[in-house]
Amino acid sequence: MKDILNRKGKDQGFTLLEIIICLGLIALVLVAVFHLEAQNLDLQSEAQFMTTANCLLQDRLSQIEAFETIEEGKTTGDFGEDYPDYTYTQEVTEVPDTETLYKVKVAVILERDKDRKDLWLETYLYRQKM
Repeated sequence: MKDILNRKGKDQGFTLLEIIICLGLIALVLVAVFHLEAQNLDLQSEAQFMTTANCLLQDRLSQIEAFETIEEGKTTGDFGEDYPDYTYTQEVTEVPDTETLYKVKVAVILERDKDRKDLWLETYLYRQKM
């Protein structure tokens, strides 16, 4: 048993070259993992914007539809304290040669820290004359 513990030779440990290669591989794997994590955060931020903007867009369209009369023109505004960085623009025009069909374009815009994202929808609303 003493011979095994007192044995001297090549089997005492790792060489410096082996340690450098292992550290290089670990560094390469960590860089790949951190890159994937950063990409995941970007995708999560985009998904959050798309979800929120879609809900705000539907809210704005339902408000336009709720009016008794549709007013033509361009309007801008915000969504209040709940969504401080979100704004909207809406443009309503009457379709030529009709008196009951309106083209509505609504855009929801997020401006935060020099970053700007927007989502817009263009649709038509029918309003029967009374």
